[in-house]
Amino acid sequence: MMDEAKKKELLKLYKVKLAYVEARDSLEKFMHVMWPDEEAPDDFSISGYQPVAHARLLCELIEAVERGDKKRVAVSIPPQHGKTKHLSIFGPAWIWGRNPRAKIIVATYNEIRAAELGEEFRREIQTERYRSVFPAVELSTGSQSKTAMGNTMGGKISFVGTGGTVTGRTADYFIIDDPMKDDEELQNDNFREKMWKWFYSVAFSRGSKRTRIIVLHTRWHADDLIGRLCDPSHPDRHKRFNGIADDWLYLNISGVVEDPKLAAALGLELKRHNEIDHPKVFRAFGDKPIAALWEADKDLEFFAQWKLGEPRTFSALVMGQPTIEDGEFFQADWLEEYDREDLPKDLRKYGASDHAVSEKQERDPNVLGCVGIDSDDNIWVLPDLVWERMQTDRVVEELLVQFRLHRPLLWWMENELISKSFGPFLKKRMIETRTYVTIDPVTPAKDKRVRARAIQGRMSMKKVKFPRFAPWWPQARSELLQFPYGAHDDFVDWLAHIGQGLLKEIGAPKVSEMSDNVIRVGSVEWTLRAARRRAQQEQRKRANEGW
Repeated sequence: MMDEAKKKELLKLYKVKLAYVEARDSLEKFMHVMWPDEEAPDDFSISGYQPVAHARLLCELIEAVERGDKKRVAVSIPPQHGKTKHLSIFGPAWIWGRNPRAKIIVATYNEIRAAELGEEFRREIQTERYRSVFPAVELSTGSQSKTAMGNTMGGKISFVGTGGTVTGRTADYFIIDDPMKDDEELQNDNFREKMWKWFYSVAFSRGSKRTRIIVLHTRWHADDLIGRLCDPSHPDRHKRFNGIADDWLYLNISGVVEDPKLAAALGLELKRHNEIDHPKVFRAFGDKPIAALWEADKDLEFFAQWKLGEPRTFSALVMGQPTIEDGEFFQADWLEEYDREDLPKDLRKYGASDHAVSEKQERDPNVLGCVGIDSDDNIWVLPDLVWERMQTDRVVEELLVQFRLHRPLLWWMENELISKSFGPFLKKRMIETRTYVTIDPVTPAKDKRVRARAIQGRMSMKKVKFPRFAPWWPQARSELLQFPYGAHDDFVDWLAHIGQGLLKEIGAPKVSEMSDNVIRVGSVEWTLRAARRRAQQEQRKRANEGW
């Protein structure tokens, strides 16, 4: 008969073998095996891996990609929630184990970070546990690089920096993990365009119709890679990027869950929080139903302090939203609206235009229109503003309409446009139509935020009024609240021209009745005061001369 100790040993061995078998078919079980408990590393019944709700969702996502059920996936999730561990380390290791011939490329923001990911991947697949789960995967001789490895079955994996080249390499799986380093990079229009071109010319071109692509990153800007690929709120989704999003699954797993569908998928219960029992949470989120994504690690009190302290990074990092709901550079409560009957009749008018004429602006519209300044120095944005994509000849004709209609005292336009072909054409048409307006050339600052400071100051004092009835106002309002992190800022650029131009101008003079305290020239009071001033001057003169 087998003694009790032997039975326990065999049972333990059976559980270990079973854990290995289950790990081959389940990423969650694989991570349970690969992440040993620090205090009991040989006990397979426990693990350092925490299969919380969002972790299970990430595992299911990778499994769906490996099966081929999903081929184009984008993910946004808060930092320190396991996205890189799941999607860039253990996910590829599990895929490689199940498909030893697979060609995998993992891209991140630079070569240094790529080497760190590659080193961690190498360390995991060389462990005894990994070899026990996937004995067929063995690194080939000469695979010593941190960023490029192959196995004896013909599989290859590369870790590269975005912007770099992957010449000669193909991909069955292409994983892009944080392609930009920080917020500052994404605020640069040229950087975003460069990232877009890199995605297609380098990443996309390495694959085929069977290639699976995963993109995960922080949403610092509405026009980032995820925004262009699959965000349904991107304004160009049905224009420049028409049809691209149809092939993608986008998961925004926010740190504070508000969406009932996401809560249901994660098994979370949304609850309201009152001002008495949860004052900080109430101040940050109000009484709407919410839940923390990972309550055991980062609860609502933690996120409330973050949102109250730094709402911009909270919105991007935690909520996956590039812009703050109530605005940051321009705040929602600064936006003064008016109705048709409110518009004053006596206004001093000025105009400006922002033109999309360069190659990099080819998809941007032109914005041109006038404002009126009243006697209290309020700025009234006039409702007949033109905001469209137009050819040069149409732009010129629209400018002439504005000139004739409003007779602006000055019209502000970038000096570069005046000196090039656009300017001479406009001047020619002004002479032909006998439409004369002084065009004041401006040289805008390169930094859009610097450019918009002048109008920001006036708006903060609620001195700028917008027509709530104008058809373009909802879009303009959205741009203002999203600036400078929104996909477009054409209206803001136009308004910035107005703000900069008005620094040199003043509002219409305010006419007031003469006060009763004003002394009229030639009156008795005026004569007596003049005599007193002369006497005082004579007295000071004698004192200075030593009398």
